[in-house]
Order: sequence, then structure tokens, then C-alpha cells
Amino acid sequence: MKKGLLVFSTALVSLSVLTACNSKETAEPSTASGEVTIQYWHTLTEEDRVKVLKDMLQTFEAENKGIHVEQVPVPEEDFPNKISAALGANKLPALIEGGIDQMLFLGTEGVTDETGHEALIKEVGQDDFYKGALDTLKDPKQAGYYGVPIAGWVQGIWYDQKLFKEKGLEPPATWDNILKAAKAFHDPSNQKYGIVIGTAKEDFTEQTFSQFALSDNALVFGKDGNVKFDTPEMVDSLTYYKNLSQYTPPGAESWREAREMYLSGRAPMVMYSTYLMGDLSQNPELAKNTGFAIPENKGKASFGQITGLTITNTVSDQQRAAAKKLVAFFMKKENNIKYLHMSPGGSNPVRKSVTQDPAYLDNDVLKAFGSTAKDIPAGLENLQRFGFQDGVVYPSMGDISAQNIIAEAVYDMTEHGKDPAEVAKTAQQKMEKSVKK
Repeated sequence: MKKGLLVFSTALVSLSVLTACNSKETAEPSTASGEVTIQYWHTLTEEDRVKVLKDMLQTFEAENKGIHVEQVPVPEEDFPNKISAALGANKLPALIEGGIDQMLFLGTEGVTDETGHEALIKEVGQDDFYKGALDTLKDPKQAGYYGVPIAGWVQGIWYDQKLFKEKGLEPPATWDNILKAAKAFHDPSNQKYGIVIGTAKEDFTEQTFSQFALSDNALVFGKDGNVKFDTPEMVDSLTYYKNLSQYTPPGAESWREAREMYLSGRAPMVMYSTYLMGDLSQNPELAKNTGFAIPENKGKASFGQITGLTITNTVSDQQRAAAKKLVAFFMKKENNIKYLHMSPGGSNPVRKSVTQDPAYLDNDVLKAFGSTAKDIPAGLENLQRFGFQDGVVYPSMGDISAQNIIAEAVYDMTEHGKDPAEVAKTAQQKMEKSVKK
């Protein structure tokens, strides 16, 4: 689940010590009069994906004479440092494809073309985007966006609809229904378990817990920007999570157990990202019977990632105009579908019209899920993150996540029996120390 796990890069957070100059000095190669060359940085380093992008860029260049695009694939683990170096040297490319964290950081540094992004979004159709996909990239201080969403993945509860029907159970979309189903299926004497959620001291645990907490309006930061983990809402969420963990397999659970338990039929309900779909499609019968739900209590909350295209404002006007044309090209429905099909299931549409398009659904992985394939991307409508609340970014969440403070609280509670109120208080103290560093 490498692509389905998020780690807020401390390298990106450290970029805040750098100041980006607003001159037009750029990393882009010089060009002859009337022609322009731009660079497009991304992390799709797999050979087959680089080839797909190469073919798409050749089509773009044929349709836009005089524009030349150099794609620069960068290993995901090297991306933060490459952006850091380019920002510090004022050598950013015209177009960067990245996740929420990269786009939010570049936006707060003031090096993104926010009005250009907004114009492109309106051109595509603002109402066509899932709300969560746009909200995560919106500049909270002024009109505009830090990037244009092109794809996303979402995490939720995958469940065997056939087994649920046999037991007369409702879909696991509410806290009550989830707990009821976990109890009904739990049969440890036969190595069958009710559910798999994260309980190990790792990122996956914070991610799975966050969906329950956010659906209960339990936040990490208050409106004043201070840590507020030790609240009645958070204790309530921790208490529920501890109760639910009684119906998981023994030991601390990670994404590996979640995947293996569901694919082997030993757990009819697990939390996982849409990257499960590739493996799951290899079992057509199970895929056909699989449903997808987003936990809901006081509200719905899904966890996930948005991939966006960010045009920088540090390049020349000519290069920026070329980058806008390239983004518009990628956002055309037929091109967006080609992009999504590089990683079917893992990369989901951020636009409702693409989700319903027969051409998007005409893929072997997606076909295995039947009508469910059309329902899954809707989880992006309610996308939420601990480090991003009401349009405000909390960079210190990166340090909290890097230290696994929330995951450790869950681990101590589920594996060592500590009281939810106790772990909330301890986590609060650790977070306050982390933020003050």
C-alpha cells in the first residue's frame, strides 16, 4: 500500500526557511523566438507510465506547434528535496504534479499561479469536481487554488456484500452498523475476524483512526491554531475505536494484515485505500461482491490524497501560458481517462462526469467491481485531513505524524489496554512539545 500511505514530508516543511524570489529566472531551457520549452515534473517513474505520458505529450506538441515539453520523472522519495533545491535556487519548472502537501506548501510560499488555476477549473466546470478535491487546494485567504486536481485516491471500508446480506446486516456506513457487523462476524476460534483497522505504531493507524475522529468532529487543532487533542470529542472517538479493535485479529495490525485478511476471506470488512482494487480484481468473484463505505457519525469523513497540477509563477509569461495549455490538455476527458488508467483503482476521477463515463469504466480492473466502481470516487466529496481544517493548513501536523504520536496513542490503548482519556492527555502533551520545537 505504498501509494496509499501518506507521510507529510519534513523536507517540505523545512522549505519554509527558504524565500522564493519573484524574478523570472527559471529552470526552463532557452528557446528560439516564437517557440517555448517547459519542464513538467512528476513522480510517475515506472517505465510504462513514463511511456504513456510521453505519447500524450507528443500528441500535445503536435496540437500546439511551438511548445516543447520535457517530462522529468523524479523518484517519490527524492521529490521534496528536488523541490527544495529548485525553490531555494529560484529554478522551479513551469509545471509540477504532486500531492496535497507539495501544492499547499508551494501555495503558501506564493509561487503558484492561483488565478490561472481557478480559470482552468472554471473552464473544466467547477461544479463537476468533487467538493473535497477542490477544498483541499483552495487558498483560504483569497480567491484561487494552489493547483488543478487531476486524480485522487480515497480510503474507506471495503466489505463483502454477499456475507452482509446473508446475515441480514446493513452496509457498514455508520458507527453503529460497523460495530454491529464486526461483532456478528468475529469468530477467532476459527481464525475469522470482524474487521481490520490500523493499531500498529505507523502511518496507517493514524489514517484509519482519523476517519472516525473527523466523522465525530474531533480535531487536532483549534481555531486559534493550538493543539486541542484532549477533548471530549476525541476521547469519544478513541473509545469507539478501542471497542471496535476488540474484533480485529490478535496483535498490532497494519495495512498488510488488512489486505491479506480481506483477500483471504478471513475478515469480511477492512479499512484500506483504493489501491486495494488492483489486487482485488484478480479475484473476480470477491471483487464483484465487494462494497465500499465511508464511516459516518456526526458527519462523513474520508481520508485520501489528491494529485494536482501546479503552474508556477516564477517562469516567464510565455512558459506559464504554455503550462496552462498543457493542464487544459490533461483535463480533457479522454486524456484524463488515459491518465487514470495508468493506475486503475489507485487513481480515481476527481470529476463526476469522468466517474460516470463509459470510457473510464471500460477497464479490466474497474469492470471487476461492477457498479461499485462508479460509487468509490464519490468518497472524495468528503475528503478531510487532520492537518487541513476549514481551509487552514497546519504544517506542524507533519511533525506530529512523523513522530507517530496519534498512532502510538491508539497502540497503547488497543494493545496495552490504556484508558482513552489517559492516552488523549498524553498525546496532547507530546503534541504541544512537538509544536514548540
